[in-house]
Amino acid sequence: MLEICVDERDFARPAELMDYLQRKLDFPAWFGGNLRALNDCLGDISEPTRITIIRRDPTPDTWFDRATIVIVRAALENDYLEARVR
Repeated sequence: MLEICVDERDFARPAELMDYLQRKLDFPAWFGGNLRALNDCLGDISEPTRITIIRRDPTPDTWFDRATIVIVRAALENDYLEARVR
């Protein structure tokens, strides 16, 4: 199983998170680096993968919160993907 950890304090901007996920999850070159593209690529994962998300800022509706929601929802729809939020 591929396991990655996404710690909110490691990403100051959305582009940093998207670049990290593209590298770690081997997203294709056409990955657009936005939430819709993230959802599409997470839906295409076909090997067991766990993403652990560590939240530091409890403020809702931040860019990191929206990315977290996309990851969690994708995990609900893709049996190969598991998301844990701490």
